[in-house]
Amino acid sequence: MWKVGAAKIDITYFEPGIGLLGWGNSRHVAHTVESPLYARAFAFETETEGPYFWIEVDLGMATVAVYQESYRRLRTAFPALEMRHLLITANHTHAAPAGYSYHLLYHINTPGFHRGVFEKIVSGIVEAAQKAYQNRQPAEIFYAEEAFPPHVPIAFNRAMPAFLKNKGVDPRLGDHPELCVDRTAYQITIQPAGHLINWFGSHTTIIQETSLFISSDHKGYAAERCEGNRGRVAAFAQTTAGDVTPNHFAFPGVRVRRGPTPNPIENRRLLGQYQADMALRLAEKGEPLPPLLRSWHSWVDFSNVAVEEPFTRGRGRGRTGYGAIGPAMIGGTAEGGGIPAEAVRLISTLARLRGLMDPDIHGNKPILIDTVSKRIFGTRRWDALPLPPADPAVRYLQWIARQRGKYVPFPLIPQVLPVTIWQIGLLALIALPFEPTTMAGRLIKERLTPLLSPLGIKHLIVQGYTNGYAGYLTTYEEYQYQRYEGGHTPFGKFQLAAVEKVLAGLLNGTWEGVPPPPHLPPDEAEKVLFTYELARRLR
Repeated sequence: MWKVGAAKIDITYFEPGIGLLGWGNSRHVAHTVESPLYARAFAFETETEGPYFWIEVDLGMATVAVYQESYRRLRTAFPALEMRHLLITANHTHAAPAGYSYHLLYHINTPGFHRGVFEKIVSGIVEAAQKAYQNRQPAEIFYAEEAFPPHVPIAFNRAMPAFLKNKGVDPRLGDHPELCVDRTAYQITIQPAGHLINWFGSHTTIIQETSLFISSDHKGYAAERCEGNRGRVAAFAQTTAGDVTPNHFAFPGVRVRRGPTPNPIENRRLLGQYQADMALRLAEKGEPLPPLLRSWHSWVDFSNVAVEEPFTRGRGRGRTGYGAIGPAMIGGTAEGGGIPAEAVRLISTLARLRGLMDPDIHGNKPILIDTVSKRIFGTRRWDALPLPPADPAVRYLQWIARQRGKYVPFPLIPQVLPVTIWQIGLLALIALPFEPTTMAGRLIKERLTPLLSPLGIKHLIVQGYTNGYAGYLTTYEEYQYQRYEGGHTPFGKFQLAAVEKVLAGLLNGTWEGVPPPPHLPPDEAEKVLFTYELARRLR
């Protein structure tokens, strides 16, 4: 028999002008709170296994630092808890505070590590998990899925030229971005309480960088509508949202693409309502999941994975390498962020002329940022780069450069990251610290289905944004195209092959991982990182 509990805790941290994470814009700050942010926790137990904690946070990402610190604190209440028993995933809103990563690339523009934000998130996660455990009761779990019809304006492929490069894709789909995504909503419903977890992949970017407030975006609205005053906890998580956007429509006088209307608040309501209606419909049906919990887990050094057939799909042997960011990343997408395309092309050309390439590892991606050696455009002297001095993030980078490595003790993004697989009855949850594209998710399912079927697993969900974050996960073909998603696929052209190898190795017992990366308690991290308080003193 299942025993399941659920709870939610407010994790909103607000102070006027707090920096927001997602658009990479130093001027994207909050002056008010449009909607609160929550940690929603679910505790799962069977007669022989548990507790397992699945937690969704209304944030841009779940960082390695948050995962490790939350686990450390939960171990005091649950001494038998292992890392494989804990999944912390984000709904990926771009309108929540930053400052809870130990890696500079993900907090430089906000600016810096923020102890208050970090503490609010971690303490909320821990409290939600403990309350969920206290609330557990005998339950049945039902699984259901259903696809949104193509006419529902909720998800469109924003990277069509790259998607069409994939093998086997019908070129006639080029005029139908709404069909080039996974339109399926996947859901488990816990009865009799009515709690639910819904997975659907669409970027949580309806609230755009011109909106200067904190918001849980469309997935938070869906949760609010489902929960109401009924005591239900409803979490809305992501699947393969890497190349999926709700912002498909152009309007006169609006620079970027937006959702079905020009008004972001109305779009939040519309998209949230679509998902809430779907979730409530799925909650009325489904097949029961037998009380079986199982998990596989490993820390992986993604900067050093050798790959071969069949994972390279006819391309022989290769390997991943140091995390690197290409110029395409800073170009942004049609829904916002980024510098002009002409500037991206110029930077790419100059990088190639300077030999900032690594074809064996990074293919045709010019190396704009080497996140391990901390070179930007080939130099550690960030203060010597011709960057716009009016941008606060640039001024911080220049000041840090003059400190000769102080305040940047880690790589600019994490290289060692966790990968986890959960079995919940007939369902497998593939938890990754990346943003997988639609086709990357399809290929992962294709690879794992033969390995999971003998375990009685009928359904697979690829869940990104989990237990850490290090950019995107694209296919080999999408990577070579080098638009935004490929430029932010950091570990090279064989990154997807590495992920497939790790997942398959976990299931067949052939993968040997690495130890977790060192973790500093937040009070110690605050002493060595570039912090929000330090940035304030520099203003």
